[in-house]
Amino acid sequence: MLYSDFSLEKNCTEFSGINIYNAVNDFGTPLILYSEKRIRENVKRIINAFMPYNISIHFAMKANYNPYILNLLKSLGCGIDAANQNEAMLALKLGFNNNDVVSTPNNLDREGLAFLINNGIKINYDHLGQYKLVQDLNPEFVSFRINPGIGMGEFKEITTAGENVKFGISYDEALKSYKYARDHGAKRFGIHMMTGSNVLSAKFFKESSRLFFNIAANISKKLDISFDYLDLGGGFGVPYRDNDPDFDIKATAGYILENFENFNGIFNNSDLIIEPGRYIIADSAVLISRITSIKNYGHTIIGTDASMNTLIRIPLYGAYHKIYIAGKCGDGKLISADIVGQACENTDYIARNIKIPSVNDGDIVIISNAGAYIMSMASNYNLLARPAEAIILDGNLRLIKKRESVDDMLKTFYP
Repeated sequence: MLYSDFSLEKNCTEFSGINIYNAVNDFGTPLILYSEKRIRENVKRIINAFMPYNISIHFAMKANYNPYILNLLKSLGCGIDAANQNEAMLALKLGFNNNDVVSTPNNLDREGLAFLINNGIKINYDHLGQYKLVQDLNPEFVSFRINPGIGMGEFKEITTAGENVKFGISYDEALKSYKYARDHGAKRFGIHMMTGSNVLSAKFFKESSRLFFNIAANISKKLDISFDYLDLGGGFGVPYRDNDPDFDIKATAGYILENFENFNGIFNNSDLIIEPGRYIIADSAVLISRITSIKNYGHTIIGTDASMNTLIRIPLYGAYHKIYIAGKCGDGKLISADIVGQACENTDYIARNIKIPSVNDGDIVIISNAGAYIMSMASNYNLLARPAEAIILDGNLRLIKKRESVDDMLKTFYP
């Protein structure tokens, strides 16, 4: 579902009060254009849903690591969920307090884990072997990632718990792992899970949080340990298709808090952490591209300057992003077409066999829900530049990432 400030009444020419053509004239294409207003609204909606409980929101940096966005989230009271030492390093460079950064790495080497420990970053270890790599550093705080036995995600590739996943440990393994850590000097503990990405079912979070809290309570009782925090991970979804349901954050928060309160006597002094990424940032942005060619050989193939190096989600997962043509949303006559990019791959599709208005070379294509897992997953395949990024604040445009040049892409090489 496209962000509501994208005004179809103005024939798909405005986003968050800014004229699309003006943004293109200023910064070119492809361009990712964010609405700061929408980011603020999304964070506020989460806070309000969990009130009066003061939930700890740790933004999943893997969704978007633009420093301007991260600084904005810091100003809104968010912490960081870091996937590794590099994401944690960026958070620290931007002034996040180390107490507001939690890292959940998997298969990190000793050097990376040691960096996190030495900088006071709490680690959710994927399994006991990861803890043993740095046991000699005597980390006082230990947390493990739990696989509660169920998982859900928009695609199997982004389902991160249940069967046939590489993440986390079972209850039985967790019990052994926490006992080992306790017996080898750990004094403080946390517990974490992450079950999947882009989940639209509030009832799934009801069941997964119930299982998680029950596992945590049993470990706490059996080992006589308490948890500084219970980290539920992320997964809060956004609708990408017209027939996708809206994600009910209020119902989800209600289910989670109801389950949490059932263990009041055990978790009285435990913080509750969530790690939303997509929910905060996805619908705050659109990807703007330009039509560069139109080919008709039995069917229409529309070429654009946005390629799989920017939109890898589509060839990687079969993901869907709704597409609009600026200035032509009201056109009644539609054609069937494929929309493709400039990469030398036959998987370089933005959309297959979709219905769109008749188009011309130079028309502007607008791709929705472009704030999450777009730039953070982008590459320079075929030496294609990653797009520029700009943000809208109070009716003004600000560039927050310049477009790459060939020199930018080659600067780390030694010819």
